Amino acid sequence: MLKPLMVAALVFSSGWAFAVEPPLTAAHYAQQLGVGIDVDWARTERGIREFDPLVVRDFRAKGFTHVRIRVAGEPTEARLIHLRKLVEACDQYGVIPVIAYQADEYKNDPKPDNEKEVVNWWIAVAHYFDKSSPLLGFDLIYEPADKLNHNPASLNRVYEKTIKAIHGIDAERMIFIAPRLRAAPEDLSSLKLPVRSQNTVLAEWHIFPWGPLKNNGKYPWTSGTAAEKASIRSRIGAAVRWQQKTGHVSWVGGWGVGESIHLTPTASQIAFASFMACELQKAKIPYAINADFQFYDGEEGAWRPAMEPLLQAMMTPICEKPDEKPGKHALKPSARDAAHATPAAASTVKSAVPSRSSAGQD
Repeated sequence: MLKPLMVAALVFSSGWAFAVEPPLTAAHYAQQLGVGIDVDWARTERGIREFDPLVVRDFRAKGFTHVRIRVAGEPTEARLIHLRKLVEACDQYGVIPVIAYQADEYKNDPKPDNEKEVVNWWIAVAHYFDKSSPLLGFDLIYEPADKLNHNPASLNRVYEKTIKAIHGIDAERMIFIAPRLRAAPEDLSSLKLPVRSQNTVLAEWHIFPWGPLKNNGKYPWTSGTAAEKASIRSRIGAAVRWQQKTGHVSWVGGWGVGESIHLTPTASQIAFASFMACELQKAKIPYAINADFQFYDGEEGAWRPAMEPLLQAMMTPICEKPDEKPGKHALKPSARDAAHATPAAASTVKSAVPSRSSAGQD
């Protein structure tokens, strides 16, 4: 009588073992991020006021697979409730949410009291989302800059304390940390990473967060000369080499082409966008586009038609091949199709998603 019971027990336990999914790793998480976009749904009064869960559906239908939710201010009950609303909408429509804390006081004055405030902010958020929404990521400090440029010791110290605190609450939560100099890829090597943290800690870095702006009299992109392209490839290569050396993976938290809202994108902007997107996709580095308000009208609940060519160039570029002339496809966004999408985005975009208007929303 015992044998059948033992066999049944073994079958049950075996089936249960197969049903349990393996723990999520940072490398797999980065692959799922794909192409995302920075949003102000929890940072500005307008962004908070205009948010509607159907906006997430619109972003998912467009092909975005993650959003970087920028947030500022104290972790009040009202703000945490609003963040949960955003995260739940992302869960519902299959978009990965990443909360990015602005930490303005700390960036302007990295004194011990402000370090403690950063740690406490994340402790409150970690407790609020404890063990829920496993794909939710925490981007600890949005663009470390200002006085942190001259105080990397403080930055590493606050990262160490915050990571320890978060993982003491939620051991498998994915965490992003960024280097100084507005998260410059060349400065990734200055990060002090926790031992054996490759599966839960990722790096976040920036390249042209607001486009190739003139710096010290030099403009990093004009017509896409060989020297300009080589310089950009070198910056991306610095991040790739850091990944290979440390075993950690990384994510570009935001990049843009410059201010284009309500304007028709220029040929130069589209060429730059195509080149940047191609290079990041070749390097297999996920990225977010900066920022949603340039492409999406939150009040109207609709994409800005004039910006569509630029958006497609940033999301699904047609990349140059070695035997093709440079810029051959730069001005042909209409030729793009799903075959040119990144694997992470193309494999998950749902077909025939109803429009916002069909749902009776305005």
